[in-house]
Amino acid sequence: MNTFTTNSTPPLGGRSSQDVPSSPASPSSASSDDSTPSRGHHKQELTPLENFAISAIAPSLAVLFTNPFDTVKVRLQLQGEVVKTRVPGSHGKEVLKVTEKVYTSSMDCLQKTFRHEGMRGLQKGLFPAILKESSKNIFRLGLYDPILNAMHPLSAPGEASTAPAWKRMIAGATCGAMGAISANPFELVKTRLQSHSTGKLAVGNQYAYTGTWSALRTIIVNDGFMTLYKGSLISIARSMAGSAANLTTYSLLKDHARNQWGVKDGIMLDMSASLASAFVSVVVMNPMDVVRIRLYNRSSQAAQQSTLQSCRHILITEGPMAFYKGFSTHFMRIGPHFTLTFVFLGMLKRQLLEMKEERHASAQPPTSITTASRRPAIHYGVDDTAATAGAATVMARHEDKI
Repeated sequence: MNTFTTNSTPPLGGRSSQDVPSSPASPSSASSDDSTPSRGHHKQELTPLENFAISAIAPSLAVLFTNPFDTVKVRLQLQGEVVKTRVPGSHGKEVLKVTEKVYTSSMDCLQKTFRHEGMRGLQKGLFPAILKESSKNIFRLGLYDPILNAMHPLSAPGEASTAPAWKRMIAGATCGAMGAISANPFELVKTRLQSHSTGKLAVGNQYAYTGTWSALRTIIVNDGFMTLYKGSLISIARSMAGSAANLTTYSLLKDHARNQWGVKDGIMLDMSASLASAFVSVVVMNPMDVVRIRLYNRSSQAAQQSTLQSCRHILITEGPMAFYKGFSTHFMRIGPHFTLTFVFLGMLKRQLLEMKEERHASAQPPTSITTASRRPAIHYGVDDTAATAGAATVMARHEDKI
């Protein structure tokens, strides 16, 4: 599945039998092995560097459209948190207090944020979001096919993988873990920038960062470098589960639709498979996403809690449904994001392959022709006995008529 050809344009899935061009068994086709391949059927491949590059560029383009929903999701997941606070005049006595509920729904949060902060408010954290997507998907998308092919080799380059679901899940989880480690610092900064607001719209801890580099510098200087990896354990678990669900569902649906149902490969199939995989991913990831957002937003001066302690705290104080806060907004972000990512990925691959084809075609000598288009030539030599005998017979018949 890591071999991308002009006949294998879909990402994370090889060719089905219907995509392979068939040619009749004829003398011309039988002798075409010695000829120069035609432009339409010449096999081109992406280099590993090109594959990694488009795996980073495609989700970075997608996040330009989906970041506002991510901002809304972060704010919804932060509100209603039960925190410890000191009661005035009680000699430092701490009590549990539910933070004020600012937003009633996803649309309410979207409208209030846009009304008070404009589009700039909805696009908070965009630059670290781009850095996060590019650094994560170099591994998550770029290494999925090579790892899966190493575990379950293809029957032929470019063909659809026959790997079972459990192997796809292992490959997806492995890629997700590597992506989560590389993206965690940018994810933390993005979350803190997105949660920042003023007045009654503020939820969670507020950080006065002026930008991405200011945030990274301030965190390292004040709290230490390892603070950038706060919440990394739950982030790795979330990414492993989400990537396993996303990539397994997407590749299985696409392979099944093309090979069993005869669905023609294209943008519509990419969109359908990616939306279905997005829903499965959100169901799996949302509980861990809530815990991770809380850990990212918690100040280093606050009481430290481990990941398991945070899960227990949310379960006891807010109930099990708290783990699905922001679910609809999460899907509103993940669904379009996955769809745009795979559509952009396919478009970039096709464009690169077409450019390679054009360069290959222009590099061919202008006089090169195939053996199928060559005119039959008369050869006179020791190996042409059959042709010589045939010519002699024709001449003898001609003499008899005379």
